Order: sequence, then structure tokens, then C-alpha cells
Amino acid sequence: MKRMSDINHTSSVFEAELAELDAKVGKLADLAARQLKSSVKALFDFKVEKVDKLIKRDDRLDRLEMQVAEQAVEILAIRSPQATDLRQVIAAQKAATIYERMGDYARNTANRAKAIMGTEASDLPLEHLVAMGTIVTGMVIDVGVAYSKVDADLAMEIRDSDVKVDELHNEIHRQLIAYLQDVPENAVATSHMLFIAKNFERVGDYATGIAELIYYRANADMPENFRQKADQTSWMTDDD
Repeated sequence: MKRMSDINHTSSVFEAELAELDAKVGKLADLAARQLKSSVKALFDFKVEKVDKLIKRDDRLDRLEMQVAEQAVEILAIRSPQATDLRQVIAAQKAATIYERMGDYARNTANRAKAIMGTEASDLPLEHLVAMGTIVTGMVIDVGVAYSKVDADLAMEIRDSDVKVDELHNEIHRQLIAYLQDVPENAVATSHMLFIAKNFERVGDYATGIAELIYYRANADMPENFRQKADQTSWMTDDD
């Protein structure tokens, strides 16, 4: 029979492991937000050396995501968590994968910003694209705060706000198609901008995915209401 001191010791170690898992997810959230912020800045900063540095930093997200995945599997195998603890581990594992994917989109955006620089196109309509990226970066920052606090109410606010990102994406899409017709010589740069807009739209979707994980962790269920979507450009494919 285990002594009470042994049980308490095991419990405290397990709590420390769960706290460490959440801390790693929090670091992933910070890294993803930083990458996104830098990719948005690349759209108006146009400094190749900074873009190259941003692209290389993506490895940090990949490594940390792997660490979370390995620790989550170890906890599941050794601790056999139940109820709230189990949901915490599952949410951490899934959130880490989502944050790593956000990093991929930030890297892709940086690569496309670099390609735009290489075209030497001028007078590109970048204002709305930068605004969209800024909004989405804010969502990622906010959902990171909601995750750290397990704040389901804030998570649902973030989830519902994504419809505004979809609407802005539709507007940017229409704007860029019209611009392409007027300035066909900038076709390459415009194509990259279209895909960057799609990148930001997808990151917004991923932020809502984390918001739903927070709700699941807090309430042992997924949100009941179907999330409103306003994206009308689903024909565009993801491209890393």
C-alpha cells in the first residue's frame, strides 16, 4: 500500500509536469505571434535580411512542437490522466500542432514577401493586407492569453470575431483581382498577395481552433453553435 506521502509526492510531480506542458504551449503561442508579426512587417519593411532571419526562426517552432508532442505522449502513457487532466493534455497536444502550422503560414508569407521584393513592382495595394495580418496577429495573441487562463468566454469572443477576418479577406480578394486587371504587369506580385491574404485567413481559422480547444478544456465539450464563416474564396489552395 502506498503511503500518503508517496501519493502526495506523485501528485505534485504530475502537477509540475502539466504546468511544464502548458508553459511550453505558452512559449509556442509567443513564438507564433512573433513570427506572424514579423511576416506582416515584412510587407512594408521590405528588408531581405530580416525576412531571411524570420524564415530561419521557424525551426524553433518545429522543435518545440515536437517536445510538446513527446511530453504529452509520455504523460498519457505513464500517468493515465483522467477528466480535467486528460483534457489539458489533449488540448496541449492539439494546440501545439496548430501553433506549428501557424508558423508555417508565417514562413510562407515571409517567402512570398521576399518574392514580391524581387519583382520590383511599385504602388502595390498593401494597406488592407497589412491591416488583415495585424488583426489576425492580435487574435493569435489574445487566444494565447485565453489559453493560459483557460478563459472560455474570451475564447468564444475570439472565435466569433473570425467572421470579420473572412469579410476582410473577401474584400482584399476583390480589390486585388480588380488591381490585377488594371495593372497586369504586376501579376506575379499580385498573385503572391492573394496567397498571403489566404494565409492570414487560415491563421484566423487556426486561432478559432485553439479557442474551441480552450472551451473543450474548460467545459468537457465542444461549442454547440456552428461557427459563422464569410469566406468566399475557398477555391484557393494552401501552399507552403
